[in-house]
Amino acid sequence: MSGDGESNGIYNVLIATDGSAHAEAAVEYGAWLAARTGAGATAVYVIDARRLAVHFIKHFSEIVEGQAAGDPARVREAGLLERVREYYHAHGLRVLERAAAVCERYGVACRTELETGSVVKILAGRAPHADLLVMGKHGEDVDPETGFLGSVAEKVVRKVGRPVLLAQPPFREFKRALLAYDGSAAARRAMQALARLAVVLGMDVDAVELVEWDEPTEALTEVLRYFKDYPVHVNTHYLKGDSLSVILDHASEAKCDLLVMGAYADQTAESLGLGSTTEYLMRNSAVPVLVHH
Repeated sequence: MSGDGESNGIYNVLIATDGSAHAEAAVEYGAWLAARTGAGATAVYVIDARRLAVHFIKHFSEIVEGQAAGDPARVREAGLLERVREYYHAHGLRVLERAAAVCERYGVACRTELETGSVVKILAGRAPHADLLVMGKHGEDVDPETGFLGSVAEKVVRKVGRPVLLAQPPFREFKRALLAYDGSAAARRAMQALARLAVVLGMDVDAVELVEWDEPTEALTEVLRYFKDYPVHVNTHYLKGDSLSVILDHASEAKCDLLVMGAYADQTAESLGLGSTTEYLMRNSAVPVLVHH
């Protein structure tokens, strides 16, 4: 298998950016992955009307003074909301220019799209035309003024039927991935996506399953059977404990720089929102998370 899109299944990487620190990391990861897989990239910035009201307070003087310095007559004529929209339209163009410059640095062809509407709806609508969506993940250190809220990332993961990489700074090339595996259909699809990426990126894989103290399982045997057709070094570990934190502890101890998992193994949990395992690992992982339905 080579490193082009035909062999690894990635032809187009969709990168969601809003200029925040987490989104800037998403741009870097998206451009790097596109370069390594031979894919094209599309960077999208969404002006969300719900965000405007919150951000306006922070940038009030910048918006008003900036417009006044340009054309006082226009300031008198234009409504305040229109000036706010113009400000964020210009901001979005600057953010997309930075994203395109990062892609150019990696030698990746990048389209840019500036949209207005619901972030979740627009990304969910764009995702079927992409093979991988990369966006900033929720974290305690996210900038609430400019970053995606955690709930937005979670809603996108729930709606998108494509692999989603939730990125966070600092950027690090992926060398070792932790596959959290439970034998579910979603976990199997996550494993399949990881296998293709691991070949292209030269990653090692640690596959783990959290089990009860006396619970027999064949899940990781399935992982070994699947990976035998790939030139990837795989270690398997059954983790015993009653807390999901042992998965994250193992990721840290094994020096993994990517967590891969399936989402929504529990259909009841899916109907109510995110499953508890998906939500916990997404929110608390110290490394980027690749999630697949």
